[in-house]
Amino acid sequence: MNTHLRKTLTPLVRRLRKFFHTPLEDLPHAPDLFQHYRGLASHPQLIRRPGGWEYRDRFYPDYLTVGGASFAIFRTANDFCKGNGLDIGAGLWPFPGATAIDIWRGSGAGRTLDDIPDGSQEYVFSSHCLEHSDEWMKELSRWASKVKPGGHMFLYLPHPDCGIWNPGSPLVGSGHKWQPEPPLIKKALNVHGFDVVACDDGPDWMFSFFVCGRKAPTGAVGSA
Repeated sequence: MNTHLRKTLTPLVRRLRKFFHTPLEDLPHAPDLFQHYRGLASHPQLIRRPGGWEYRDRFYPDYLTVGGASFAIFRTANDFCKGNGLDIGAGLWPFPGATAIDIWRGSGAGRTLDDIPDGSQEYVFSSHCLEHSDEWMKELSRWASKVKPGGHMFLYLPHPDCGIWNPGSPLVGSGHKWQPEPPLIKKALNVHGFDVVACDDGPDWMFSFFVCGRKAPTGAVGSA
């Protein structure tokens, strides 16, 4: 190789070597998923298996770890969530037709419940959000206040059987503040003025469950 060609190619080769030895998550515009994967792979309680993760002797497929759980329940929720409504904690996957509300990402970022008049909504939909709140009963009361009499509250939540979603697990850490359970959610909806009209105690294929309540007129609340 002549001297001129060597001088031309050497800087390029060095740049290529640096590029190919750079971790994926450190590349410009790298998806968050790369960092997420590295974090899971380094955790001593998780074992990587083809297509997912083993945690405490149980296998959990990859689709449980990348978000978008709400897609599993949209078809069912469509039977109840009609008209003008909210998706609280929508993230990057808002319920179709809903006004998205989220504290940090997606189309609802920056929009809060304070922007929504009380009693103005036909429904409130929320997927995998309520478990992030320490004072979840107080938060549920705020959500309930936005629903008209006759409107619906549709809650989709992580099932207690899903170990990687339990508080303190390698996947959620301290992000999940408490563990929702179907009987507790049904009772909570009753307390906040809703008759339970549909539910699936699960776990479904997304290791989740749902409870849907219809807001009754004051003083006309039934039981789950």
